[in-house]
Amino acid sequence: MGRRKETKVETVGLVVRPGSEQVARRARRLAAWLERRGLRVLAHRDWAGSAGGRPVVGRSAMMREADLVIVLGGDGSLLGVARLSGTPPVPVVGIHHGEFGFLTESDRGGLFNTVAKILEGPLRIQYRTMLAVRVRRRGRVAVRSQALNDAVVTRGTFSRMLTLEAAVNDHRLGTYMGDGLVIATPTGSTAYSLSAGGPIVEPSMSAILLTPISPHTLSSRPLVLSDRSRVSIEIAPDCDDAVLTLDGQEWFTLERGDVVEVARSRNRAAIATAADGSFFEVLQSKLHWGARGERKG
Repeated sequence: MGRRKETKVETVGLVVRPGSEQVARRARRLAAWLERRGLRVLAHRDWAGSAGGRPVVGRSAMMREADLVIVLGGDGSLLGVARLSGTPPVPVVGIHHGEFGFLTESDRGGLFNTVAKILEGPLRIQYRTMLAVRVRRRGRVAVRSQALNDAVVTRGTFSRMLTLEAAVNDHRLGTYMGDGLVIATPTGSTAYSLSAGGPIVEPSMSAILLTPISPHTLSSRPLVLSDRSRVSIEIAPDCDDAVLTLDGQEWFTLERGDVVEVARSRNRAAIATAADGSFFEVLQSKLHWGARGERKG
């Protein structure tokens, strides 16, 4: 259930999944429709060539200037925008067309009708925990970013097993040997963590998940930690083929002795929705959770 937030929407940012002329046409129609309602539209530079003279900005500028950002695309497109959330967060809504989307709204009822439901009355907002991620290398911070779904330490190009030393709040947790580790938010519990055997966690919970990927020992099981925890993952001295990915989109090569530090970010993502549906309804409709199988005979 999302919270209702009194936000006067005057400027709408519009982000379009690149590479699709069909989506670009839908974006132009939506921009004109929004302008007829008296709203100012900012176009993301990915579709600057067909923005029709509208102001063109990058994602960071859009997150500063817009009152609401509409993303036409799937979950990946929404993650790329929401990961830039600051304080206070700008509401972001993703709308997908004819494809699977766990975080995004479907436009089956019509694109304009879907957006109209979002804009009518106070915005329905779901606030989501984000992760602050740093990589320390030889005493200095080499990487600083954040993620909405997950931070994943995994193998690069070679098939050798990784050895990772994990600690929580400066207390040694143990040695993980396998294909890597997923550090996920409750939002990310239905993404990579789930495919690696992690639990599904309700997005409103205050938690951080630690899920091993193909662990070498059966005793390496997923953990659910408090979101006040600070997780540290050190790359073993004999591992020279590890990478860090954030939301499956940002990619960093890790070196021997690097320490990946993950904690709850001071920023939250604000996901706007078209309806007050429950998380369990989303599980049932999109993951077929608890679906009754057909009986034979």
